Amino acid sequence: MTRWRALGDRWATAIALVREAEAAASIGAADRAASSLRDAHEIASQLGAVPLLAEIDAVSSRARISLEAPTRIALDETSAERLGLTPREAEVLALVAAGRTNRQIGDELYVSDKTASVHVSNIRRNLGVNSRVDAAAVAQRLRIT
Repeated sequence: MTRWRALGDRWATAIALVREAEAAASIGAADRAASSLRDAHEIASQLGAVPLLAEIDAVSSRARISLEAPTRIALDETSAERLGLTPREAEVLALVAAGRTNRQIGDELYVSDKTASVHVSNIRRNLGVNSRVDAAAVAQRLRIT
């Protein structure tokens, strides 16, 4: 892919990105797969390559990867306090609402998976919800995502 990009061949670059995304998804590297798919989608859209866009959509569906980059909005201190969350839990809630796993949260915040899990459990308890999905729904209702 890097070589195609260096040569300026956008079509070949997009194809290589799709293949890279498929390979990354097959080994569980979802972040890498998502990044490659989003780059490929952007190039294919600019080129107006409808068949390639269809292939990108198919790969995205199979790998269960959204082509839209997740948005992350931080809670201000007063909002976090109202919810009974620490500033760190507010960060974690925003990541949960963006669809991140405990491992991804841990990687992004430089903590262990277990620490991320404890934060998620505390968030669920403070919000009075039974699941991550419910916590994400609360976050969305409060426009945290």
